[in-house]
Amino acid sequence: NSRVRHRFINCTDCGPRFTIIKELPYDRPFTTMAAFTMCRECKKEYESPGNRRFHAQPICCPSCGPALSLLNGEGKAIASSDPLKKCVALLEHGAIVAVKGLGGFHLACRADDAEAVARLRLRKMREEKPLAIMVRDLSVALRIAEMGAEEKELLESCERPIVVCGKKEGAGLAANIAPGLPTLGLLLPYTPVHHLLFIDGRFDALVMTSGNVTDEPIVHTNDDALTRLNGIADAFLTHDRDIHVRNDDSIVRVLDGKPVLLRRSRGYVPDPLPAPCDVHGCVALGGVLKSTVAVGRARMCYLSQYVGAVATVEAVEGLWSLVHHLLRVLDVSPRCYVGDMHPQTLMRPARSGSELPYVKVQHHHAHAVACMAENEVRGNALCVVYDGTGYGLDGCVWGGELLLAGGSDFTRVGHLAYLPLPGGEAAIRNPGRMALAALFTKMGEEAAHACPWMPDEEKEATLAMARSNANCIPTSSMGRLFDAASAMLGICKKRTYEGQPAIELEGAADIEEIGEYDQLVTASDAEILIDGAGILMQAYLDFKAGAPARRVAGRFHSTIARATAEAVRMAADTTGCLDVCLSGGCFQNALLLTRIVRNLKSAGLTPFIHRRLPPNDECVSYGQLVIAGARRMESR
Repeated sequence: NSRVRHRFINCTDCGPRFTIIKELPYDRPFTTMAAFTMCRECKKEYESPGNRRFHAQPICCPSCGPALSLLNGEGKAIASSDPLKKCVALLEHGAIVAVKGLGGFHLACRADDAEAVARLRLRKMREEKPLAIMVRDLSVALRIAEMGAEEKELLESCERPIVVCGKKEGAGLAANIAPGLPTLGLLLPYTPVHHLLFIDGRFDALVMTSGNVTDEPIVHTNDDALTRLNGIADAFLTHDRDIHVRNDDSIVRVLDGKPVLLRRSRGYVPDPLPAPCDVHGCVALGGVLKSTVAVGRARMCYLSQYVGAVATVEAVEGLWSLVHHLLRVLDVSPRCYVGDMHPQTLMRPARSGSELPYVKVQHHHAHAVACMAENEVRGNALCVVYDGTGYGLDGCVWGGELLLAGGSDFTRVGHLAYLPLPGGEAAIRNPGRMALAALFTKMGEEAAHACPWMPDEEKEATLAMARSNANCIPTSSMGRLFDAASAMLGICKKRTYEGQPAIELEGAADIEEIGEYDQLVTASDAEILIDGAGILMQAYLDFKAGAPARRVAGRFHSTIARATAEAVRMAADTTGCLDVCLSGGCFQNALLLTRIVRNLKSAGLTPFIHRRLPPNDECVSYGQLVIAGARRMESR
């Protein structure tokens, strides 16, 4: 058969689709396959109703389709009779190769070569964040990772996401792939090129991480790859079929026995989500971290794929290009823009050159409504939103919120008691600052004995800010409290990627530990407060008395879960509301989520969590869209 080992084989149901569409309807002239004229045999199959390749838009064969090329850093072809075999040889000898996939480039190297992984980390500026691994087949995955039936099913699903699984010891992988974590992110090959990299059996596993510099969008064009990945990749395995829309790999983790998305991209986008009201023409611009945009059509919400932090010009431009692409393919004209109320947000409608109305939405309200809308919860719900940062109505940094939320408005009925954030962003990068400042509010100068690993100069500067309350922004962030606990226990002393201290705290916790500290939840006429600093102090005293860090970490998780359920129960008694929605990046933590859900159910409440969207900031644009639609409906 002419398509044996064909690098671009496909069928009508899989292969390139969303990433090659320029506009609808989905016909070959409106895709990047228009550049390739079908040969006589392919055209015959394409035009024959009885053929399985009838109107398979990306149809091609080796004589009429895209072609692979292997290039060096200068963009010149590396001499070889077969670029793919030469690529395999380079990988075998420790090279880092940028491989063009379905929605962008990957950076690949051997997963058993610690030196190659270290070079990739250094060049990509990704110090410790875990790297995804592509394995040859399910048998390899089972050998290196702990998996249940759900993880196996996800790995082999047509969506082919990265699946977070437990790490097995002695798997033969480089230790620096996921340092400090008990988990691995695995995926199976999902394009012909991926399969062919493994077909000769030279590797069982390859690092297959997004082709970008950390915090930038994934590279998806050949020119950009040669420019932005130059100096990272030793060679480029590319081809001449353009990727019109970038689309990174999706990430899934099984939480509470069912899958939860941690990143929603390839395989899941652009499946729409429901809206309880008309959202036609609303364009939501999302948040700041893990950003997405969304467009409303009738009563459906179309969310873009994950792009990343809106911290660079490339990321902002990437998000606006997704806005225009969604508007074009959905045939929707914008009627209003919706964005975060933070005064310094970079995603502003002025960028579009439009004078349309701009609706501002509080960050945690958007989280809450996203979970409500996804689960089709009508009316009001009690919503627990735990994350790292969100601009609050009082100008403080929110992130540990208990809201009574509706579609258009919300009431803050409780929160984590404010903690000082000494030095602002510096306390996020160095979580020991957070630990010292929080403990200082309870222990005074005795807090100086915590975090003995901190440099004396930094410790004294932190305590000086805490004493004078200078340069200490108040924050109710649950994410920062988890950072403080991680640093206080010596688990994560410096944050090198977003969420690292909390991720490593969960990884270190004893999941069998059921002990708890005092929950310290108080209620007044004004609000319900969880005393996070008081819980942290109890954990510190336990640790100081000799309790192992893993036991203290387990008790800390259990206590926060119990305190959360108690605060919600108090709010339910007052409001009569029994539906509870959980959203925010902290609910990517399996230990925290499962214990909170269990405690809520024990209290007679009905918890709802995200399943079709990540609980992190990727869901914010969805919430913004629904809120804008609800406010528009009320104003009529």
